[in-house]
Amino acid sequence: MFSRRRCPILSALAPVVVLIVVTPRRADADPQLTTGLTVGVAGHGERTSLWSSTKLEAGLRGELLFGRDKDVSFGVGPYIEALTTSSFSDVQLGGGAAILIPVHPYLPLVLSAGAYAGHRGPAWEPGVAGELFWGTHGYNYHSLYALSAGIFAGGRYALGDSKDVTLLAGGRLDLELIAIPFLFLWGAIRGPDPSR
Repeated sequence: MFSRRRCPILSALAPVVVLIVVTPRRADADPQLTTGLTVGVAGHGERTSLWSSTKLEAGLRGELLFGRDKDVSFGVGPYIEALTTSSFSDVQLGGGAAILIPVHPYLPLVLSAGAYAGHRGPAWEPGVAGELFWGTHGYNYHSLYALSAGIFAGGRYALGDSKDVTLLAGGRLDLELIAIPFLFLWGAIRGPDPSR
């Protein structure tokens, strides 16, 4: 039991402790934007025969993940993409939700699911898509933009009359990494900055 001398001290400290516990703190989790070039193979088929032809798959993808404040944090957010899965004879535009699972600080998994509209031939057709990405996807402590590069496997299921099923596999390289050699070349051609 508490003595009478300790009770006034505890009574005075209790509101301070409660104030510290319930006072909102600033969250340091900032959004992280990633863009990448996707290149791989697409196995086309129908619901009865999953892989009847193989085509080139290429496109662009952007993700905006929220909730991360370090490399080992989960992240969730939207993605958008533009793809061709038939060697540039079609276009698929889509988007959905992605979740980053930090199975390793520097090599997390990113699961995504969404919808797309595909155009091959005279009309657009809706579909659903899913993907598993594994590779670098670090948290950038100094900027909104975070680099990523890795491999992926995914699938697409057309909901229209074509009954198209597409299995995808390939790699994704960050657009900033692709731009670095060109920036160095431009700097070499331009020469040193005369204002310095």
